[in-house]
Formats: sequence, C-alpha cells, structure tokens
Amino acid sequence: MQSLETENVGDLLGLLEILEDVGKSVDIATLDDSLDEERTTLMNLLNDGKSLGFLDVEKGDVKLTLLGKEFLKSDVNKKKEILKKQLIRVEPFVSLIKLFRNKENLELNREELFDFIKENFPSDNDESTFRMITNWGRYSRLIDYDVDTDEMFLKE
Repeated sequence: MQSLETENVGDLLGLLEILEDVGKSVDIATLDDSLDEERTTLMNLLNDGKSLGFLDVEKGDVKLTLLGKEFLKSDVNKKKEILKKQLIRVEPFVSLIKLFRNKENLELNREELFDFIKENFPSDNDESTFRMITNWGRYSRLIDYDVDTDEMFLKE
C-alpha cells in the first residue's frame, strides 16, 4: 500500500491546479521543467496524487482523474470531505486509524504518535512524518491535534 510522502496538502493542491489549468495530459518531464521543485518532490506529489485517486500516471504522462476534477471544483468543505474519504485508504492513515480504534478514548499523546511512526514508518525524519500526518489529518478533519496538550484525536 502506498504511503503519503508530501508533508503539506497545499503542495498537492498546487499541482492539481496546474494540471487543471493545462486541461489535458502532461508529460512528466515537461511538468518537471516548468516547476521549481526537485525531481524527488515532484515524484512524491505524483505518487500521492495517484494514491489518493486524483491523478492518473501512465507512460510518463499525468492527468487529472474525474475525482481530481470534482475535488478541484468543490467548495472547501466538500474538498475536505473528499480528501477524508481518500485518506482513510492510504498509509499512514490506515494504520493510524487502527491504532486509534484499539484505544478506548480515541486519542494519542505525542510520545505514542512518535512510537507509532518509528515502528511503522521509520525514516530519517520522524518529525516530518509527524507533520505530514498532522497537516493532512487536520485539513481533512480526520484528526485533530491539540498543541497545548500534544494530543491527537480521531474525529469520526
């Protein structure tokens, strides 16, 4: 199962908007030349967009899916609803939801979150993974995070 890599929701939204403006399939190399992003960042954005069902990537070309087009045309509340439905199908959110549901109170403290990240999604930058979970989860209203108590809550 694909795991999200992009830390900020806005980065993917920006790519989707560029593809909407073009209005047709775009060669990845052409897209890479026109964006001021590292190649790895672009590939992560493309993989994330595909995992969420917003993009089709085939034979070096990328285009918006019907869901991607619907997402872009939606108001902010509908965007959050669509994104929430898609996030519960990709990692790290699939595993995170399971972890929440195994707890009585549907909340995790920062230490539990970092233990979860280290055990399930080890990387050189656990803080970046934490920010990715928090950013995407809060934007979609899948989770909430209280910075004062350092606790994350599953919103159902």
